[in-house]
Amino acid sequence: MASGIVLVTGGSGCLGQHIIKHLHLLGTDVKEIRILDVVKYEQKLDFEKSKPMKTFVGSITDQSVVNEACDGVDVVLHIASLIDWRLFPNHKTLHEVNVTGTETILKACKDKNVPYLIYCSSLSIFYGPREIKAGTETSVQPQTNLYFGAYAKSKSKAQKMVLGANGSKLKNGKSLRTLAILPLPLYGELDYHNITPSVQPFKDKTYTLIGPMTARVHYSYAGNCAYVFIKAMEAIQRNPEVGGEYFFAADDTPPNIFPETIRPFFEQFNVKTSSWHVPYWLIMSFVFIVYCVFYVIRFFTPVDLVNLGFTTGSISFLNTTCYVTYDKANTLLGYKPLYDYKTSIEMSKQFYAKVV
Repeated sequence: MASGIVLVTGGSGCLGQHIIKHLHLLGTDVKEIRILDVVKYEQKLDFEKSKPMKTFVGSITDQSVVNEACDGVDVVLHIASLIDWRLFPNHKTLHEVNVTGTETILKACKDKNVPYLIYCSSLSIFYGPREIKAGTETSVQPQTNLYFGAYAKSKSKAQKMVLGANGSKLKNGKSLRTLAILPLPLYGELDYHNITPSVQPFKDKTYTLIGPMTARVHYSYAGNCAYVFIKAMEAIQRNPEVGGEYFFAADDTPPNIFPETIRPFFEQFNVKTSSWHVPYWLIMSFVFIVYCVFYVIRFFTPVDLVNLGFTTGSISFLNTTCYVTYDKANTLLGYKPLYDYKTSIEMSKQFYAKVV
């Protein structure tokens, strides 16, 4: 099945870079890779290019740039997204990029007759107070109180839009097929948002447990997540009936309490965990008070001057059990993790050694 020309939006980011790497390594039927990002693409992972590449610099909210990038494309892997789960997220920009930007991609696919669109959603659309154990796409149900608020809602809305467009007509009368991939929190090369900030401040120090942290959380290696997109791209062309579905992008990284999940990297940088923890109610109360104080201060200061990445949602996430399976991806996409857990950790350590 010829994949032809593949467009990757957000190709300069962590996941986008891994996807481009694996398109070069495994995309035997890919004739050309296109990249659309607000930042010009520079190869940051170690691999040998095997396909011609073309870069477009611009926003996914710019219809003219998106149309140009989509012209003649066979598959769009829509990875570009704004991640903002700070104490005071920018609701307007989240909606513009994650929702309106996705609408722009959908319109371009229809106008430029792109038959396949694969959307990068997020498992955060399900993160809430209700525990999830060995969750599947049918057993995991939406929650009203989402830990990552505005960001999760914007991703959920965009996902519904993309999956709802499955089967819609292109300008040439053919059908558009869509599906969505839901990554877990990622670790690995180019991860500057999850493991790096969790380890860097505590190098050669002690990490204080925030709440009991006895809940099992679930991370996955960025390379395996990228591989899910490759398998999805192949599967939807081979069997358009998988269109309209979404898939959890888990791997064989074992679900565990957060201190154990991150232990390989704590050990790498001589980080110890405390034998005690800050009571959950105390830290949540403290963050709520900080929120109230900052809320008032923000009336007298520039909007982005007073903000924090430390929220009640992030604390709750680390103290609520949530882990899922990749059974559906295995059955319908033929996905099995490309990298085992040990290999994933070792490759990740090499990267973190350079940036932490």
